[in-house]
Order: sequence, then structure tokens, then C-alpha cells
Amino acid sequence: MIKVISILIYLRAFLSFVIIGPILLLIIFIYPRSLYSLVIPFCKLMIFMFGCKIKVRGQLPKNEFFVIMANHVSFLDVFAIPTVLNGKFSAVAASMNFKIPLYSLFLRKLRAIPINRSNKEKAIASINQAQEVLKDGCHIVVLPEGTRTISGSLGKLKKGGFHLAKNTNSRILPIITKGLFEIKPKNRWYIKPGKIEIYICDPINTKNKEIDILLDEAEKVFLNS
Repeated sequence: MIKVISILIYLRAFLSFVIIGPILLLIIFIYPRSLYSLVIPFCKLMIFMFGCKIKVRGQLPKNEFFVIMANHVSFLDVFAIPTVLNGKFSAVAASMNFKIPLYSLFLRKLRAIPINRSNKEKAIASINQAQEVLKDGCHIVVLPEGTRTISGSLGKLKKGGFHLAKNTNSRILPIITKGLFEIKPKNRWYIKPGKIEIYICDPINTKNKEIDILLDEAEKVFLNS
């Protein structure tokens, strides 16, 4: 029964995305300033269409732009994380995402930065590009594990996002999602609708700290929250 319900949920979410998505892109094209005021509610709508509810614990600090780091357990992360953001934001995203029809257009509008982790030179260039976006007054969302976890446990954190934070003197804001692995893990096709808890943790200062120290601090937050 759950698999039948899951198919209906996928269908509902897909239709919402392909019908409402182009309308939003048209509005954004005509009124560029509407970008964030439309994208965030759209992400909330998609979470609802996937049969999920969000409970937020903590609050995003105001008047500061962060390198936001979140754990990566499900494709639904891309809709869940923006629901707690305010103001302008962008993201570092795997280059394959820029090949997905419609979704790639939203990424480009958000000035998202493609990253190819298999090519070190291109990965460094992507981090440099992200620095410029961050300096323009945007949160930058980074998923430091680089890929979705198979087990639900925290994977090894990559250093790129930490270099980004340190090079721009930006604080790191860990955001932890719980419940998404049970709803839709990487190795299971069907969805079990449920509650997503999003924890906004205390920022991590980067001044006068080595990259390995920052990585250890972030890892402890992810493991102990």
C-alpha cells in the first residue's frame, strides 16, 4: 500500500513542479526582485506535496551572511533547507544538477555554483566563484559530505566549504535535518511521508582557526546535535 501511495505522491509533486515551476520562472524573469520571495514558498509547497511537515528548532541570525553547512541524507534536502532561510541565498551544487531540466534554471537564477569534485582544478575554481557570490551578500549553502549518505550516518566532510568560509572571514552556520533519511533515503525509491525536524545551530567562528580545526568543530556539531 505504501508503494501505491508513494507513486501518487511522486505524481502530485511532479505535476506541481512542472506546472508551477515555469510560471514562477516567468514571473522571476519579468520581476527579478521576486526571486527569493517566490522560491522559498515554492520549496515549502514542494515539501507539502511530498507529504512532509517541517518543524524548525532555532532561528537563523539576522544581518549576517553565512556559509551554511547541512547534512545530506535525501534529495528532499534541496527543498527542505531553503524553507528556513531569509534573504538572498545561493548554493554549491554538483555539476550533474545543472543538467536537470527546469531545476537547472532555478539553480542558475539563484547563482548556484556547479562543482565537479573529480576535477581538483575545477573544484577550486568553483570555490573561488562561490567566494564572489558570498561577498555580494548571499548565504551560500554547502553540503560538505558531497553526496547523500547511504547509512544515514554522517559521511566524511570535504574541506572546500571550510576554505570558502575562512577565505571570506564568514562564520559557518550548521543546519541539521532529522527525519529525511526515514522519509526518503538514497537507496529506497518509495517515500514514507513524515515529519522533518530542522535544527539551526550556533554559528562557528572561523577567525584565526585552521581548516582542520573548523572541520572538527563542525563534525562535532553534526554528531552531537
